[in-house]
Amino acid sequence: MEYITGYTKTLGHVVLEKAKVKDISIALAVCGDMASVNGGDGRLQVSGRDKGALASFFQNEFASGVMKYGEDYLSAAAFGYSLSPADKSPVIGPGSFFGSGCSGILAAGSSAYVWVTEGSGMCIIRLARVFGKNRFVRCISSYEGGEDVLDLSPGCVICACPECWTSEYVKENEGNLTADGRSTASFPGGIKGTLDDYTALFEPDLILSDEAFDRRLAELKSEGFYGCIAAVAVK
Repeated sequence: MEYITGYTKTLGHVVLEKAKVKDISIALAVCGDMASVNGGDGRLQVSGRDKGALASFFQNEFASGVMKYGEDYLSAAAFGYSLSPADKSPVIGPGSFFGSGCSGILAAGSSAYVWVTEGSGMCIIRLARVFGKNRFVRCISSYEGGEDVLDLSPGCVICACPECWTSEYVKENEGNLTADGRSTASFPGGIKGTLDDYTALFEPDLILSDEAFDRRLAELKSEGFYGCIAAVAVK
């Protein structure tokens, strides 16, 4: 199995790492640090130290675990990642410290550990076939946050993205949408569309490389995208 990773952003921070250990593809995608849903200006910023801690965790602890135990290491250790000493925040997981909040994907082989911090405005979605059509389905919402382990297979795509760009959010807030599809709520940038409208950008068979994926995701910027998105596609 091969991973293709991509990202784009108009606001916020993205951390992407990718490697291969003993012929097992591994990847880390974390994004967030957006303005709060209420438009507050006092959001916490992501520092170089934060990004360095994530990169160090991935390149050392996680890669070493996969080297020793294989891809089963992720499923066995996943929920322990979100634990840390009482006076420290975990590096990853729903209780992690990454700006004002984030969502993330840690993948190895045929599994991915995904998480969202509560109230971050971010979420985790995955590409799925619904009634014969490709749709993005929300796995974890920022309303409550949380973590989970998902099965991966060729053709699968998992994204960490703003909650307001999901079809679920549009349905839940349709009373607050203007005639042109923009949100009257206070989330900056509003809504001009949802990711379901742009599933062709995420088709694994049409993505040739990480760079090509980045270029495809950049097309979202002209469609009113606001925030940051990171995705892992499985080929």
